[in-house]
Amino acid sequence: MARTLDEADLLTKVKTFKNPNYQLPRKQNLKQLLTADANNHPNRDVNAPTFTNIEATPSMMPAKKYCDITGLEAKYTDPKTKLRYHDAEVYAVVKGMSVDAAQAFLSLRNSQIVLK
Repeated sequence: MARTLDEADLLTKVKTFKNPNYQLPRKQNLKQLLTADANNHPNRDVNAPTFTNIEATPSMMPAKKYCDITGLEAKYTDPKTKLRYHDAEVYAVVKGMSVDAAQAFLSLRNSQIVLK
């Protein structure tokens, strides 16, 4: 019985699937990676597309609008103050807001609308 327990002990058994000489890959920062890439390809065309010089085209989707009060996605806009709001609860706050407070929220959004 003791012999079978010693054979079943996984802590003392040599693990054949682990390489004792394995070392983790060396971590490099971005500057080191770019320098190594430039050294590996000295004759590369400057205009050739790479991960560091490609640019995405502008999105065809309309820009998302966010509530000026809560920061949630805004489905509605108040026609009087031009403030964007998320739901009826926020609209109650917008409706009772003074012109100066509404102007302050609009200035946070960089919307230069003069309210009368």
